Amino acid sequence: MADAIAAPRGHRFAADRALALISFKRRLAYKTTWLFSITFGGWQLLVGIVVWEHIIGAGSVGGYDWDAMRAYLLIGFVTSTIAWGGADWQMANRILDGLVAIDMTKPVDFQRARAAEYVGGAASVLPTAVLGAVAAWFLFDPQLPVTPLAGVLTVVSILFIFPMAFGVGYLSIMLCFWTRRYLGIQWAKDGFVAFFSGMMVPLALMPGWLQVLSWCLPFPHFTTTPAAIYLGRVDTLGALGLIAAEAAWVVVMWGGARLIWRRAIKKVTIHGG
Repeated sequence: MADAIAAPRGHRFAADRALALISFKRRLAYKTTWLFSITFGGWQLLVGIVVWEHIIGAGSVGGYDWDAMRAYLLIGFVTSTIAWGGADWQMANRILDGLVAIDMTKPVDFQRARAAEYVGGAASVLPTAVLGAVAAWFLFDPQLPVTPLAGVLTVVSILFIFPMAFGVGYLSIMLCFWTRRYLGIQWAKDGFVAFFSGMMVPLALMPGWLQVLSWCLPFPHFTTTPAAIYLGRVDTLGALGLIAAEAAWVVVMWGGARLIWRRAIKKVTIHGG
């Protein structure tokens, strides 16, 4: 098995960089699609701003006035772009097409290689997030972070979305070993992330029991956590605690995926079956 083959640390990092760069260039190879996504990717944010402006008006909803909601929607746009900017199908197809059997013979760790590819692919959507956010900033003038430190901690929180999104996506594609399909799994995964993260509706608007359930999952850290830090809904200690929780979820999902992989590869057959 690939994960049983040791390689020098320097070679492993070189392989990570190479795989990430290949994944990034693969996305850029389809220039028309990439440029289209950059140009029109911000429309989702703009539509959300118009809708919520009519809902909130001069009042507030769930503790969010219009100034705070504009910032919340902007953060939600950036985090959702990153969360769904990876290459879930690329990972899933390696299992569905049987390429995983070849991967297991290579001196490269399967999970680590997929992580590098995922980060490289996700990096290609950053222009969409940046251009959409800049356009919304000039058009709707969202409020600044409550403090410069809150702004820095918000960025740190958002950076953790890369490994967290990979963890959720990788765990979902592990199910392909048993289901032999991925489309339904992807729909369910995307639905859970959108709903329980607060991307669709802020968690503050949900019933108390549903909020508690949400915070037992990793999903709120995709949107609610960076928004809470940015808007000052938690103090500095609370912000550090939320970031620590993000880091903990990254470790848990990475380790959990290792355990599932060891069981899943028993389903692999080389010559049919």
